[in-house]
Formats: sequence, structure tokens, C-alpha cells
Amino acid sequence: MKFDSPNRNGDRDSTSQISAVTSDDEAPADRMAVHVVWEIGLLLLGGGVVFALTRSSSGPFAEGSWSAFAAALAPVILLASAMAVSLRVGAVNLAVGPIALLAAWMFVDASGSGSAMALAMGLGAAAFTGIVLATLSAWLRAPGWAASGAVGGAIGLWAGTAGDPGDFTLSALPNTGVLAALAAAAGLSLFFGLVGAFAGTRGKLEPIRETPVGERHGRGGIVFLGVLLSSALAGAAGVVAAWTAVPEVGAAGLPDPILLTVLALGAALLGGTSLLGRRGGVCGTVFASILVLGLMWLAESRGWSFDPSWIALSAIVAGFLVTRLVEAMNTVDEEEVASTSRAGSLDDLREDDPRPGDTGSFDRTGSFERTDSFERYDDDLADLGSGGDPWSTGSGAIPKAGAAADPFGASGVFDDLRDNGYGNRFGDGDRRHGR
Repeated sequence: MKFDSPNRNGDRDSTSQISAVTSDDEAPADRMAVHVVWEIGLLLLGGGVVFALTRSSSGPFAEGSWSAFAAALAPVILLASAMAVSLRVGAVNLAVGPIALLAAWMFVDASGSGSAMALAMGLGAAAFTGIVLATLSAWLRAPGWAASGAVGGAIGLWAGTAGDPGDFTLSALPNTGVLAALAAAAGLSLFFGLVGAFAGTRGKLEPIRETPVGERHGRGGIVFLGVLLSSALAGAAGVVAAWTAVPEVGAAGLPDPILLTVLALGAALLGGTSLLGRRGGVCGTVFASILVLGLMWLAESRGWSFDPSWIALSAIVAGFLVTRLVEAMNTVDEEEVASTSRAGSLDDLREDDPRPGDTGSFDRTGSFERTDSFERYDDDLADLGSGGDPWSTGSGAIPKAGAAADPFGASGVFDDLRDNGYGNRFGDGDRRHGR
């Protein structure tokens, strides 16, 4: 530890002073407690819905039991994670459903060449689409919803003219493979949530959030990487969905791109990811995916009189409220932030505290206002020390000479001091003691 040492002139070296001032552009730390409380609530709700599914004697859960639910849950978690990543970097990817459809189509069509070639074709198509989308979002600075809408529309037009893929020749993914895919999807979601929970990561995402759309924020590389990662996760979701839904004969069923996009956006927002970017939880995406998918399966098993797809759309509306809750709980008082950031600052002591020889007073805000009001008192004390009469100095702060202006004139207590002077009285005392 280095200490300030005085130089020859008695001044401290200004280059070795310790600065405790917080940078003005440093964003205040987010409050993660709101995410923890909300995720606990999602876990309890999701667990209750899954328990209700196990008590149903009909529906998709009763037909396929846990393996079918896991096979459907793994793509949902991957898609919700893809949407959450794009939201965190401020470029919402509304093309996750179409990208999943493209990857599934390529995977099924190339299945005759083996699993390795099929995986390469499916994931490669998703990665190429992600590069195009990331270029539009990061380098051309197009809004995420517009760029992803254009890419999703292009994929939709292509799918309408491409027809059905070839027959799926691979065997269905076994139960161990389904559980491995589910564990990988949940693990990736938790990993991305933990990375996004670090203050350093959120600090790097802050300029993207604060900069208006279309202007340079200096985080183009992060946006490019986030959008590319989102597209890759969407492609993986399409591959898993196609591999776990293998029909007995004919071409494999392809996923619905619009339903997948709505489901992914609803689960991501309901899990605590802010629609404004940067903020999000850790486990919320996984728990929200379980809750939304469980509610859709429960509605089908109980025979409710509406399309279960409305549950996914309702999750988006509920996600708007969750976003408002997250933003409101993370709003910090500006005065509190200003006082906290200036705490311990040596500059405040230099600016506000009076220096030797300065005169003035402190105002209501605590700032020292220098004036020359004490100079009059300095003159009076100088006259007093030289044996003069302080009541006849004529200074503005001390009463002038005269009975009416003398506050002690009526009492006469100090008449002997004023008449004889300090020198005479002390001189008499000295003579008395001298005797």
C-alpha cells in the first residue's frame, strides 16, 4: 500500500492519491432478489401443473408418459433459451420458429446420408441463417424484430415452394437420448443465465440498452455473437423436434414455426427476461417452459374448450407484466445513486470543505459558500490587540460608538475597562504585585 508523502514544499504528491470515486458511466447493480422470488414461484406453479398431469388418465402425457413429455420439453427449452439470448443483447429474434423449421427440414431430407451428415446439414443451415440475421442486426443496425421478421418471412416463402422433405430413414431417438437432449437444453439455459447474472456481463450490455435503435453503441460484436447463438439454439431445437417425432412410415412431421415462436417468446418473457434487454434470471426460462408446456398438455388432457395455443399467447401478455415488475424492482433512486457514487471521494473534501484562511458559511445542501463576512471581525480583533477601542472601529458587524449603539452601555459593567484601558489596569496590578 502506498502512502502520500510530503515533498520539499510540504505538499502531498497528487499522483499517489487514492481515488474512491465510482465511474459515472458505471451502471448500478441489479437486484437479483426479484428474479429469485419469481423463479421460486414458477417452480411451485410448474411442479403443481406437472403433478396434475400425472393424475390425468387421458391426453398426451398418459399416452407417452414421461418420455413423451421430455421429448416435447427439450425443444421448447432450447427455443426459449434462444429467444432469451436475443432479448438480452437487445435484438429480439422472432425467426426462431422458422429457423427451427428450416433446420428440421434439412435434417430430415439429409437423413439418408447418415446421422452425422443430417446433423451437419440441419445445424449448418441454422448457422448460415444466423450469420445473415446477425449481419443485419449488428452491422447494419436494423431493429431485431424487423431483421428477424424479414428472415422468417423468407424462410416461410421458401418452405411454401420447397414441398416436403425426403423420407426420414434414421431410427427414433431412444429414451436415453431424449433425456440427454433435455439435460443438455436445461444445462445450456442455466449456463447462459449464470453468465448473464454477472455484473460485468450486464455492464457490457448496458450501452446496447441505453443507445437508441440505429445508433452506434460499440457493442456490435456482442450483438452479432448473441444473434448467431440464438439461431444455432433454434436450429438445435428443430433437429431435436424432428428426431423425437419420427412417424412409422413416410416423412417426419415438421414443427409449426408460428406456434414455436409464440411459445418461445412467452416462455422467455414469463421466465423473467426483460423485453428491454440486459436483465434476466437464471432458472426462470426452464421453469417457465415447464409451466407453459404443462398447461398446454393439461388443457388437451382435460378437454378444455379452447385451443391450447392460446396459453402460449397468454404467456406473452403475462410476460409483459413480468417485464414491468423486473424493471420496477430494479429502478434505483437517482439521488441515492449520486450520493453512493460520491461516497468516500477526496474531491468532495477538496471542493466542499473550507481551506485554511477561507471564510464563509454552509448552505442547506452542505456546500461551503466562501464570503468575506469574517474580515470585519478580523479588523476588530486587530484593533483590540493593539489597545484600540473596538466600539469605535466603525465596522459593519460590530456596533459603532455611542450610547445608543452600545449594547452594554446601559449596564455600565464594562465602563472601567473602557475608560481606563487594558494597559492601565494590568499595569496597576503589576505594580501591586511588585510591592
